[in-house]
Amino acid sequence: MARASDLFKGDNPDARVKEVKSWLKSKGVRDFEPVSLFSDQLTKAAVGEIEKIADSVNPNTTAAFKKAIVKNIPRHAVLKPSHAIYRLQNQHFELGDRVTMVQDSGGVPLAIKGVVIGLNSTSMDVVWDVPFMSGVTLGDRCSQYRGSTVSFNSCLNLTTPQFVAPTNPKSKPLPPPNHPFKPRFGPHPAIQPPPGQAAAAGFRPA
Repeated sequence: MARASDLFKGDNPDARVKEVKSWLKSKGVRDFEPVSLFSDQLTKAAVGEIEKIADSVNPNTTAAFKKAIVKNIPRHAVLKPSHAIYRLQNQHFELGDRVTMVQDSGGVPLAIKGVVIGLNSTSMDVVWDVPFMSGVTLGDRCSQYRGSTVSFNSCLNLTTPQFVAPTNPKSKPLPPPNHPFKPRFGPHPAIQPPPGQAAAAGFRPA
């Protein structure tokens, strides 16, 4: 751990450190929201606005579900929750996308809807329309019981539909996306050296 004398030279380096802390506090720098270099996420203020809109659209969260009978739907147009991990491969997402949970084996209730507020390398952060028991605050970015981190193949993208099946039994299902979704975040060099060639900068052994 660095000491005050390592940063400031003089008779009283501890006093200089206290002055710096006071200056940072007066400028509000200490209140900045910590953000990882290896993720892309919305601000806490934006997440709060999303929650307000969701609460206004769904004021009565305790209403009972209405049963409906749907006929003449082909089998390939129905997504079984246990098949989502296999069928929803290579699905792409962006911040602000509207999604719905299609798996019934996790902590998020089935068919609940939410908004993507963060993208990680192998998962995404979602703030859901209604609270549930296993929900978290996602590092104090959303309200209690409203957020969770889920895998890409556990949700269906409603903003940009990529798995659309025709309801006509004679029609063939559309091909799923073939390009894998691999979001890349963090500091990366703009120009990569050729394979087998050392980087232009950095430490090189003698």
